Amino acid sequence: MTTRFPRRALPGLLAGVAALVSGCGAAGAVAGPSPQQLRGGTLARDVDLSGAELAVGSKEFTEQRVLGAITLLALQACGARTVDRTGLSGSTIVRAALEQGDVDVYWEYAGTGWTLFLGNDTTVPGERALFDAVAGQDRERNDVAWLGPARFGNQYAVARRSDVDGPLAQVRTLSDLGPYFAADESRATFCGAAEFLDREFADMQAAYGITFPPSQTYQNDFALNFVNVARSSPCELAEVFTTDARVRSLDLTVLVDDRNFFTTQLAALTCRAETVQRHPQLRILAATLGELLTVDTMIELNGLVDLEGRSATAVAQLFLARNGLIGA
Repeated sequence: MTTRFPRRALPGLLAGVAALVSGCGAAGAVAGPSPQQLRGGTLARDVDLSGAELAVGSKEFTEQRVLGAITLLALQACGARTVDRTGLSGSTIVRAALEQGDVDVYWEYAGTGWTLFLGNDTTVPGERALFDAVAGQDRERNDVAWLGPARFGNQYAVARRSDVDGPLAQVRTLSDLGPYFAADESRATFCGAAEFLDREFADMQAAYGITFPPSQTYQNDFALNFVNVARSSPCELAEVFTTDARVRSLDLTVLVDDRNFFTTQLAALTCRAETVQRHPQLRILAATLGELLTVDTMIELNGLVDLEGRSATAVAQLFLARNGLIGA
């Protein structure tokens, strides 16, 4: 049980990244489309990456694995050879892998870039304005390019069960938590994954003038947030992503962020600037995928994995074939 975790310095992680990436690559574990299917859509016609060899990374949660699998198959359809390094644990690890060359491309969120990688503590209103600010600063400071972006934005949120009784049923906004906790501090129970608890939790509490006691704050894997809050044990409130299909399937209520603390984070394909210089058609690929990756699409794709048990590779193939990017 904890609420805050010390942030490890990036240089100290670099030595361990190579060992970590050697054990990843879950997206490639399931058979994907045939070579004929890969070359049977518009990507093979419109984007030429023949001769390129690119390592694709991702973080470990469902949405990232799906995006990683889509990118792997899309690159193959464009003629590139790929290395599957999806499934890395956390933003800092996969970013370090990108910077030192173990990963060439992966999807990142603008809010993560703004706060975690660029160290900004100010807010930028508007999802597109935030993306543009991140893309500009990261290119200037770190030679990292942000391509796209996608049409969906992943956003943190706090959720509770929808069918609760009593005072919690009247909690509809994050501001409602103040009086709810004031009446009984034992109600202040929260489940979250380590990255949220480290990056967002303290600032969220400060923004809303609320306090979750450390003894009532539970760190667990992200997937357990949904299970725990759906049964109201050990927590009545939990961190979720707004694009996660389990919010709907488990009938959770997302509390309104009435002070606009959480920023919508447009997703974009990130890579080192030198990679884009060598393979400029990556910009076309990122724009093509980004235009099709909407909020509703991501909720559907995430649900096919989390609710129906399909593999990320199978879901990626479905997405690409349905949009004519590869053959059916």
